[in-house]
Amino acid sequence: MTDCIRLKDSTLDFTKIRKVSYAKGSRIEKFRNGSIIPIINDEMFKTLFSREENIQFPCKLLSYILDFSYEELLEHLHFTKNETGKEKKEEPSYRQDLVVEINGMVINIEMNNNPNEMVRERNLSYLFRLREDRKHKEEYQPVIQVNLNNFCYQGETNTREDFCLSNGKGLIYTEKMMIVDIYLPNIRRKCYNEREELTEMERFLLIGIEENRKKALEYVGDDIVMKEFSENIKRSSEEWDLIEAYDKEWAMKDLGRQEGIREKSEKIANKMLKDDMDIALISKYTGLTEEEILNLKEE
Repeated sequence: MTDCIRLKDSTLDFTKIRKVSYAKGSRIEKFRNGSIIPIINDEMFKTLFSREENIQFPCKLLSYILDFSYEELLEHLHFTKNETGKEKKEEPSYRQDLVVEINGMVINIEMNNNPNEMVRERNLSYLFRLREDRKHKEEYQPVIQVNLNNFCYQGETNTREDFCLSNGKGLIYTEKMMIVDIYLPNIRRKCYNEREELTEMERFLLIGIEENRKKALEYVGDDIVMKEFSENIKRSSEEWDLIEAYDKEWAMKDLGRQEGIREKSEKIANKMLKDDMDIALISKYTGLTEEEILNLKEE
């Protein structure tokens, strides 16, 4: 058995499937007074993009991606249910971050913090579920999956990539399913490279991921919506319930990091024990106490 498809006589090159670069991506740090909560935080993303009173912000973002002006989006875009599946009571439902519609087109925007490659598969499932859920009789609506990724792929330097179903010759199977990947770490990298000029989309997203307010204001320029976006982030970053949710998310991630570090130390300690190395030396190089190492030895 295998977890990937194997084909005979295919023109598809499966060696080109990319791996996530775990070294890149903004980390959620413990909140400090005067700092800004970035949109990579789930609650901040929902506050700024999922509330109808803030519809101008998803419209602004999508104006850089879709062939609609900001004014057209503001007039015709509308929020719809952020849930797919569950046609019957016993069936599970799946919640997306933000689902909107315009002129029969469905767009799902996901804020992806987890660099696990399973996220890619999950987002594909969202795409297909939305396509099935929004079908009108025998006609399928166009569906676009927009991924704001707080990670990028190994060797990838672009800030945006578009994907669709196609064959090895580049012939497109359908124009009704599209994926737009946006790599936030590469936008941050680009902003520190003075030789590269930022696009408006990159400036807009930098306002949302820059934790230093003074630095974030540098990207606003004369754009009214960007200024409003920046002011909204500052105001929301002063709300106690949002700060509490942010610190809770930080604590959970920090706990996961600490557990990962400890698990790695225990693996190293076990290897050193098998080589009959001195317990005091094992403690020195792993950071585990001698008592913890003795407990590992007894297991």
